[in-house]
Amino acid sequence: MSVGSILQIGRQSFRHAWRDATDIRQADEHARDLEKARAYVQALLPPPVSEGPIRADWVYEPSAKLGGDAFGYGRVSEHRYAAYLIDVSGHGAGAALHGVAVMNVLRQRALPNTDMSEPAEVLAALNAMFQMDSHAGLYFTIWYGVYDIGLRKMKFASAGHHPGYLTTTDRTGAAALRTRNSVIGAMPGVSYRAEMVDVPPGARLYLFSDGAFEIVTAHGAQWALTDFLPLLNQPPLEGTTESRRLFEQVRSISRPGGLDDDFSALVVTFD
Repeated sequence: MSVGSILQIGRQSFRHAWRDATDIRQADEHARDLEKARAYVQALLPPPVSEGPIRADWVYEPSAKLGGDAFGYGRVSEHRYAAYLIDVSGHGAGAALHGVAVMNVLRQRALPNTDMSEPAEVLAALNAMFQMDSHAGLYFTIWYGVYDIGLRKMKFASAGHHPGYLTTTDRTGAAALRTRNSVIGAMPGVSYRAEMVDVPPGARLYLFSDGAFEIVTAHGAQWALTDFLPLLNQPPLEGTTESRRLFEQVRSISRPGGLDDDFSALVVTFD
């Protein structure tokens, strides 16, 4: 077989390439750099919470291409608890670094003159700070919600992101939580709006990136969000977390090999 030839076996294609020692060394260095970047992003993510009235579990599984997923959660005041997930446009080190920058701002509550318990204010402040013209053309989507522990209500806002989903203990449905706001970074001076929802005891909030549902199945079908949603109401699996259950189910349905995009899923349970 000559260099550059392609061998097709079923749906798999193999290209014959020639690499010298320098090419191999550079590829190995690139792979190590990607692994370091993935490890750095994961080190910034908050630890899972397995006990208490508010519990959180998550899965962060980067694809072969480094992406810009990031998420977090925790108290923003004595009686309020925030959770968020962001997804930066594109792939590669630039998207990952941008995601880290946004995550650090939210972790450190470094948005000036902003009430972190007001989702609309948070999104407006992020939009002012991360305009794409000043950040290499990168923008991002976000879902940000704040749970009032005493009132059992959640105020939330999303910007260009698909909904978060709130399920009840009987798993008979999933309420889509979404506000129609512009993505973060596209236009300056945008106003953002938030909405409110009741949170019954035992409810679960599911946040995930589009890598969770934009997959190609083993039969070659392209999935969409509507294909993924039925998984939310399936019964839990003993010995595993909800986020891990979702990941394993998606991986079992997708075509062989790694997923095409980062898989990020955060599940918060409110007793």
